Amino acid sequence: MPKHPSASNAFCVAVFLALITTGALGIGAQSGRRARKPEPTPSPTPEATPTPTPAETGPRFTFILGLDKYGNFSRVSLYVYDGVLRSCADRLDDSRSVKTQISSRDMSRGTAIRQAKTEKEAYVVWIQLRQNQFGSSSSIYADSSSLYVEYAVFEPVTAKQVTAGSTFPEAYRTKGVRVPNTSTGGDYYLNQAARGAAERIMDHFHIHPSVKIP
Repeated sequence: MPKHPSASNAFCVAVFLALITTGALGIGAQSGRRARKPEPTPSPTPEATPTPTPAETGPRFTFILGLDKYGNFSRVSLYVYDGVLRSCADRLDDSRSVKTQISSRDMSRGTAIRQAKTEKEAYVVWIQLRQNQFGSSSSIYADSSSLYVEYAVFEPVTAKQVTAGSTFPEAYRTKGVRVPNTSTGGDYYLNQAARGAAERIMDHFHIHPSVKIP
């Protein structure tokens, strides 16, 4: 007579089948999931590079100064000429944005214009001492007290006159004040007029000097 499986055996079989089914379902569910993308690794922030300090720029304006020593009918001593030329150049040099060059040769107006046409960047400043019509002198040399400064500025390449004018020593004379010594030479008040011409030139080009005329 055949043996029938006991109830305990049947229970074990059922549990075994249930475990197999659950495992199969778990495997299927995992296979249907998408794999997670790894989180991107943040790039290291580069250190800020310090901004380099810009190098100091050179002068923005270059002026070549020349003086007409023989164009005027009056004879003027050389030390007066030199004092005027140097005083004008020194005043322009009071600004860091200006570079000056002094021409050692005589410079007529025509020579100044021709030189300006050959320049690429430099302006040519032409200076002449004129005798006031009211001045008089018994000497063959003109009295510095009767002179005034006439100037003109020509731009490079075109030689176009960009500014011109005259300055007079009388504007700087003060009675009762002792004339100070100067290393420039020449006539003090005429030199002041030359410095005044330089200031007018700087005003035209909007150049700010670092020192005021006393």
